[in-house]
Amino acid sequence: MSSLTLVTSSTVPLTKERAMDVSKKAELVRHGIATSQFSQISEVTYNNSTWVELMKKGHNKEMYLKVPEGHGIWQIVWTFRKFPVSGYTVIVIVDAEIGRITHETVGIGFR
Repeated sequence: MSSLTLVTSSTVPLTKERAMDVSKKAELVRHGIATSQFSQISEVTYNNSTWVELMKKGHNKEMYLKVPEGHGIWQIVWTFRKFPVSGYTVIVIVDAEIGRITHETVGIGFR
């Protein structure tokens, strides 16, 4: 007699470092890297699925609508500068469960 045991594993969430790497593939980030004199990741924040579901009901809901229910996110903020001081930020939302970019947008500009 033999038996078969099926082992299922939940999705392993992305690490912070991997989410940062994924964000480099965003179109706005690639453009910023190619056209600015200075680029850096200025902020990385993890938000769990409960927070994401709350945000889907808020005024910035378009940033989170493509995140599947039950998934957390990494929010990565890039800063791009053209010297002497002008620049802008880009916000990239990465699904923490599957490593897919779900949203990218230009943030604030500064001079």
